[in-house]
Order: sequence, then C-alpha cells, then structure tokens
Amino acid sequence: MTSNEATLEAIRETQRKSRVQVERIPWSELGPEFVEIWGRNDPENPQPEHMEIVGMNGSGKTYFLCTILQERMLVRDTPTTIIATKPADSTLRSLGWPIVKNPREAHKARQVILWPDTKEIGAARRAYQRKEIYEYLSKLWQPNANTIVAFDEIAYVESLSPEMRDLIEMYWREGRSQGITVIGMKQRPQGANRHMSSESYWTIAYLPKDHDDLERFAELFGSRRQWMPILESMDAENHEFLIRNHRTGVAYISWIDIPLEPIAPEAENKMGTYLGHQNKRNNDL
Repeated sequence: MTSNEATLEAIRETQRKSRVQVERIPWSELGPEFVEIWGRNDPENPQPEHMEIVGMNGSGKTYFLCTILQERMLVRDTPTTIIATKPADSTLRSLGWPIVKNPREAHKARQVILWPDTKEIGAARRAYQRKEIYEYLSKLWQPNANTIVAFDEIAYVESLSPEMRDLIEMYWREGRSQGITVIGMKQRPQGANRHMSSESYWTIAYLPKDHDDLERFAELFGSRRQWMPILESMDAENHEFLIRNHRTGVAYISWIDIPLEPIAPEAENKMGTYLGHQNKRNNDL
C-alpha cells in the first residue's frame, strides 16, 4: 500500500468512526423506558425536561405527542394540558381527553385539551385565541405547578402577539423552576424561539421534505455531517422519527407501532399492562 493509499484509508477509517450509530427500536419496546426516565434523570429529585418535536404536516408528530402524554398519564398521572389551535385534528380527538374552550373549564381537569375554537375567522379568530390562551398560561404560572403544557403549533401561538411570545419564552427559560414541562411542536425549526432548542432536553424529528430543512433538522442534534445521513435513512411511510436525549446523548430511530386507544383521565385500561407499566396515581413530575 502506497503512502497516499494509506492516508486515504486512514481518512475513511476516521470518517467511519465519527459516524453516529443509531439503533432502530419500535416504540412498544422503547416507550416504557422513555416514560420512566422522562423527567427522572435523578429519581430522588425529579425535574421537568422540556421537549421539541419537529416535522411537516402528516409526519406523525401529533400521534407521537398523544401517545407519550397518554403513557405519562397512565404511569404518573401528571397534570397535562394540550393547547390546540388548528381548526380540526382527529388525532387529538382520539385521545379521549375532555376538550374545553376556555381557561375556566381547563383548570378544572387534570388532563385536558384546551381548544379555544370559534366560528370567527382572520383577525377576530386570532384575537379570541390570544385572549383565551394568554389567560390560561398566566394563571398556570404558579410555584410548584407540577404540570405539562404542550402546544400543537407553538410558532402560531407565539405569533398571536408580542406579549404571547414573551410569555412562552418565559415558560421555556424559567418553567422548570415552577415545575412546568413544556412541549413545543413545529413544522420547521426556522423562526422558532431560540429557547425552544436551547432549553429542550429531548428533541424528536421526523424526515423533512427538502434538503434545506434537512440541514436545519440535523443541526438540532449536533453536527450536520453526522446527523443528516441518519435523518435521510428514516422511512417516512412508516412515520419513523429520531429521538435524542441531550443530557445523555443517547439517540434512537423509532416508530409508533401501538394503537392510540381513547382513554379518559382516571380510567383504567389494558394499555398500561400492554406497555409493561403499572398505573401510578400520584403527583410525580
């Protein structure tokens, strides 16, 4: 082997070693472990762990959100609110949680979907949603809130007003100190509040639609060179996603292979047994 050939081989070996190896595991196997460790890196001192979920429409991100929140309800009964703003979403409705229109009703439920729906359109619709969502988030901000708040489209909610954007930024930056876990879903990383990524312990991404988005999705995980090939390897038809814990660096490719059955809060269901969990009704984070 010539010196040039040896150099090329050394470069290839370095490149092979630098590639991130990501195992594929179905959610029926990965989910039980995830829901047990989410927010419990130190079991003696559980702390909120924010999450960002990115993917284009139809990728499966709402299905993933509903699945993990249902599992969290079954395992720890964590108080949870999903703030929905889309005109319609059959996946959210299939969760089985109560759906309410205003903050007064939402505060009465332990697990709930706050969906400030209205027949108004345009500016009137945005004004109505801004009022209801801002009121709810303002009242939710309490010491030891010990709750999860998830946004079905966080970029849209932030765009409702500068005050709303500031409030959500406060949730990202300071929510953990109040016992609040924030989950933000977006179609693309562009335009997101920078705290969404910097404050998130978990990142979940589905296959983007073009190369420009692929680069930006990869940057959420680290090096473009390392993560772009992994994202490109995912099967969009099977709704595969990449999930990474930024505290530990552990990452997997997974897909939801279990049905989303409607389960009302406080209801017992075979799902807990199916996932290998024991239902725990307590106030753990």
